[in-house]
Amino acid sequence: MLWPVSGSVILGYSMDQTVYFTTLDQYKYNPAMIISGNVNDKVKAAASGKITDISTNEVTGCTVTMDIGDGYTAVYGQLKEVPYEAGAYLEAGNTIGFVSEPTKYYALEGSNVYFALEKDGAPVNPVEFFQ
Repeated sequence: MLWPVSGSVILGYSMDQTVYFTTLDQYKYNPAMIISGNVNDKVKAAASGKITDISTNEVTGCTVTMDIGDGYTAVYGQLKEVPYEAGAYLEAGNTIGFVSEPTKYYALEGSNVYFALEKDGAPVNPVEFFQ
């Protein structure tokens, strides 16, 4: 898989122990990687796949979910200007959207991309799959 954005990891994937979320001032499990990025940076598809959902929630903002095959799902959050609709097929490296201003849940961490990888609905560590 490709890195969706070229920033550094602000908060790593951690489902075996809690990590500290500065904005929330609390420790919690993190089923995703929080990768720094500048507002308006391009966010790329980490792997080829089909968009299954584009929705907005208060935690991760505009969020794109992609089926990338073999039971794997990639979730990209903190996006803006997504030029696709559900059902679109993207090749790895295609621009999914752009880094947005962070939601209130990540205000102190700064602008970022929320990136999660799931296998059959369960979170897995994306770092093990990056090239």
